[in-house]
Amino acid sequence: MNVKKIRLINFRNILDLSVDFDNSLNIFIGNNAQGKTNLVESIFTLMKGKSYRTTNDENLINWNENKSYILGEVQKKEENYKISILLQNIGNDDKQTVKLKKVIKINKKYQRRDDLFKKFNPVIFTPEDLQIIKSTPLIRRKFLDEVIISINLVYNKYLRNYNRILYQRNTLLKSGKNINKIDKQLIIWDQKIIELGTIIILNRIKTLQKINQKAKIFHQMMTENKETIKLKYNSNVLEDYTDDKEEIYKIIENKLKESREKDFQLKMTTIGPHRDDYYIMNNTINLGVYGSQGQQRTAALSLKLAELELLKEQENEYPVLLLDDVMSELDPERRFFLLKLITERSVQTFITNIILDELKELEVVNNLKIFKIKNGMIEG
Repeated sequence: MNVKKIRLINFRNILDLSVDFDNSLNIFIGNNAQGKTNLVESIFTLMKGKSYRTTNDENLINWNENKSYILGEVQKKEENYKISILLQNIGNDDKQTVKLKKVIKINKKYQRRDDLFKKFNPVIFTPEDLQIIKSTPLIRRKFLDEVIISINLVYNKYLRNYNRILYQRNTLLKSGKNINKIDKQLIIWDQKIIELGTIIILNRIKTLQKINQKAKIFHQMMTENKETIKLKYNSNVLEDYTDDKEEIYKIIENKLKESREKDFQLKMTTIGPHRDDYYIMNNTINLGVYGSQGQQRTAALSLKLAELELLKEQENEYPVLLLDDVMSELDPERRFFLLKLITERSVQTFITNIILDELKELEVVNNLKIFKIKNGMIEG
C-alpha cells in the first residue's frame, strides 16, 4: 500500500500544495511550526477520514478560510483509489456556533468515513504513543482497541454498544431510586454487559497474544537478546488466564451479580472490560512503573512494529507507516535499527524531524525523497 500523491488546499498552514511521494521513504525536514506534522496529519486524514491530533475537524481548516480540501491517490493491491475530502464551515442561525460539512468521495463516489476505515489502516507513531507504556489503563486500552478495530471493524460496533449500555446502567445507578425498584432494569442491562463484555475481553486477550509474539521478536533484536518483553492481560473480571468464551461469560455473570450492592453504593459499574488493563513487562520489571526512558521507548517502538506486522498479515501487504517527530525520542542505535528495518521491507514510510546524518550509515537509501518544508510550502 502506498500514497502516490496528495494535494492540500487551506489545510492548517498549507494553502495550496501538491506532492508526489516515493513509494519507499519520504522525509520531511524543516524548522518547528513550518508544516511538517501538518503534512503527515493530512496523509493520515486522507486515509482515515479523521485526524490523529484533534477530534474537531474544524481545526484542520486554515483559520483565514471556511473550507479545506484534501485530495490524493492511494494504491492498494494494484488498485488505485482517488480520494477527496471537503471540510467546510457552515454558519448557523444563532451565529454563535459553526456547523461543519464533511464530504468524502472515493473514485468520485460519495462515501462514509467507515468506507475509508474498511480500506486503509495506516500505522502512526508519535511521541504521545510513549504514554502507552507509562500512562493510564485508558491509554493502553485505546491502543489495543484500535489495533483490534483495524483487524476486525465489527469490533468497533461491539465497543460502541458496550459503552452505550454502560452509560445507561451507570445512569440508572445514579438515579437515586431504591435498589429494589431498579433491580429488573439492572438485569436487562447486565445481560447486555455480560454478552458484549465477553466478546470484548476475548478479542483483547487473543489480539494481545499476537502483539506479544511479534513485539517480543523486535524487542529482542533491539536489545541484542538481553531483554524480553511480555504483555499480560490484567482483568478485573478474570483471576486466571482463559480464552474460553463460555468460561468468561459465566465469570462476568457471577461477578456482576456479586458487585450489584457495591455498584449501587458507588453509583457506578465496577465490573467489566472498561476497567481492564495489561502489563508491559521487561524480563520481570513492569516497564510502566520501573522502566527507564530508554526501555519505555524501546517497548513502545516494539508495540508499533508489532501492529505494523499484524496489519501486514491481515492485508497481505504492509500499511503506510507515519513517524511524526519520534526519531528525536530514540537513541542512535534505535534510529538505525528502525531505518534499516523500514528499508528492508516494502513499507512506504513518512518521517518528520529525522537526523539526516543517520541515513548516511545505511547502504539502501536510494529510494527516498527529502522534502524541506517552510511556511507550509516545499522548498527546492
